[in-house]
Amino acid sequence: MKIRKAVGAIIVNDKRKFLLQKRKDQLGFMYWDILRGGIERGEKPLDALKRELYEELGIKKIHTVRRLNLSFSFEFSDEMKKIIGFDRQKVEMFFVNLGKEKVKLNKKEIIDFKFFNKRQFLEVATFETARTVFRKAIKKLNL
Repeated sequence: MKIRKAVGAIIVNDKRKFLLQKRKDQLGFMYWDILRGGIERGEKPLDALKRELYEELGIKKIHTVRRLNLSFSFEFSDEMKKIIGFDRQKVEMFFVNLGKEKVKLNKKEIIDFKFFNKRQFLEVATFETARTVFRKAIKKLNL
């Protein structure tokens, strides 16, 4: 079984709102999710996170970043397995406080983004894995 290592982040701004990205996968499925991205060969998780923040959201300066010691994994659909060459993905989670840093959307990577309060985040996030890791993170961080 081929497992893709990835990073993910619970991202908060200076108004204590949490970021979700609207994305479309290679099969055309639209969804709202946390920032996630693969770790490239030889890359450390924190470096992968910083790269993903820049590539997807144009973020160069991070106010606060913290490894959460939380992770989750999921299995890709059979169609996605054929496209990307991996069976599963294991996501190591971080907490990112952007402070007042502004997001600059990369339309090649994501369709849209929005900041939500905790209740809205849990209502809008498409995947249960994102909702579960969000609940664990905000409890761990006392947010």
